[in-house]
Amino acid sequence: MTGTSDFLIVGGGIAGAGAAARLAPDASVTVLEMEDALGRHATGRSAAIYIRNYGNATLRALNAASEPVLTSPEGICEESLLSPRGEC
Repeated sequence: MTGTSDFLIVGGGIAGAGAAARLAPDASVTVLEMEDALGRHATGRSAAIYIRNYGNATLRALNAASEPVLTSPEGICEESLLSPRGEC
């Protein structure tokens, strides 16, 4: 494969995919991923459940900031991306 990109992102986990998604509207982006699918490993496991108060102060702040988008994902889908999982 040959070509050019404005940005080259190594890794297709949540950080790489998120960065690519934010850059893509205004730039050419290439994501390099070693696995056979995006979001493998920790990203895939973490996507299974949303716990707002999980982690250190930085993670809790990121979780709290994400909640409005997850519950009302305008422009992403028509209903909440969260559903009850039996956790508190």
